[in-house]
Amino acid sequence: MMSTQPSSDHFVSPITNEWPPTSSTLTVRDVDLSEWHAFLARTPGGGYQQTGWWAVAKLLEGFRAHRFVITNGDTILGGAQMLYRPLPVHGAVAYVPLGPVLVSEDPEVANLALTHLHRIGREQNAYCLAVQPPRWGRAFARKLEHFGFGPASMDLAPTASVVIDLSKSLDFVLSRMHKTTRYDIRASQRKGITVREGGLDDIDTVHLLLTATAKRRGFSGLKNDYLREIWRQFSGCGYTKMFMAEFEGRLVSAALLMSFGDTVTYWKAGWSGEHSNRYPNEALQWAAIQWSKSNGYRYYDLGGINRALAKSALAGDSPIRKPEGHSVGFYKLGFGGQVELFPKAQMYIYSRPLRGVWSMISDRAPDQNFLPNVLRRIW
Repeated sequence: MMSTQPSSDHFVSPITNEWPPTSSTLTVRDVDLSEWHAFLARTPGGGYQQTGWWAVAKLLEGFRAHRFVITNGDTILGGAQMLYRPLPVHGAVAYVPLGPVLVSEDPEVANLALTHLHRIGREQNAYCLAVQPPRWGRAFARKLEHFGFGPASMDLAPTASVVIDLSKSLDFVLSRMHKTTRYDIRASQRKGITVREGGLDDIDTVHLLLTATAKRRGFSGLKNDYLREIWRQFSGCGYTKMFMAEFEGRLVSAALLMSFGDTVTYWKAGWSGEHSNRYPNEALQWAAIQWSKSNGYRYYDLGGINRALAKSALAGDSPIRKPEGHSVGFYKLGFGGQVELFPKAQMYIYSRPLRGVWSMISDRAPDQNFLPNVLRRIW
């Protein structure tokens, strides 16, 4: 299906048929990494998935990057990093993880960002473009729906999470946790769990732990070379941390944090499945929260929970407890942060015939996992 060449039925700017849209003050230009990173770091919604370090790591999976900013004079009002991957025969797929990043909801800036994303997509002969706006990008998400984007059937980043406000004291953060979680954190110290920071020498061991955890939960794990590249890219600038929980010198669980701007994200974690009665994962999470607070970050994002569970929690329907089977989502809810819903990924298909086929499959596929499985092979 993907060998069909993109047709000329491309997106037309909502402002004008010309490029760029008529504006006396706004301009679009490519941007160097130092200027782009500085803008991301000071702008709400600027996350590590939009950094050049993330793009370099994605080279291992065949992705290339294009970055641009929208300016008014010397002031940057928004921009995005698009990742795209050429397909073996012809064309490409493109996506924007947690972007574009915009300073405000100015419709002209948003329209210009969307138009330029499509321009890059056309230049790369993209069959489709998936966009998942950042945490603060709900207005842009509505714009995508209005201009022909539809559900992407899988997300490029979590669409719900638990976020702890670190501007409060650690005592306050503890007080907001479920009493069982507070008990587990304190009990882990009494029961011999120690937490230390990890480094490059620990990558192989941690990778084995992550792989075993992924297999146990039934999803694909990270490749070792990809994990190493992520570590190499982000550790050099201090934007990743590794924490390891041990019992009697033996690794029990580990976590990798990604930090950028005002937020630390609990990115990947692995657990051996042992010593659950010593609460190594709670100890690990608390160490990560303490580190984030002491290093001046404003938010601690626990790395995503099931969207349906988040909606239930927001409605007051979900008890904060660990049911049989130990739910990761319930575990994260126990840390007492604010449950938040984020924009979902949406996709635009450029080829009209392919768009019709995709729509038909979306409506009729009896296996609801079919479309996400297709997209995982592409992205």
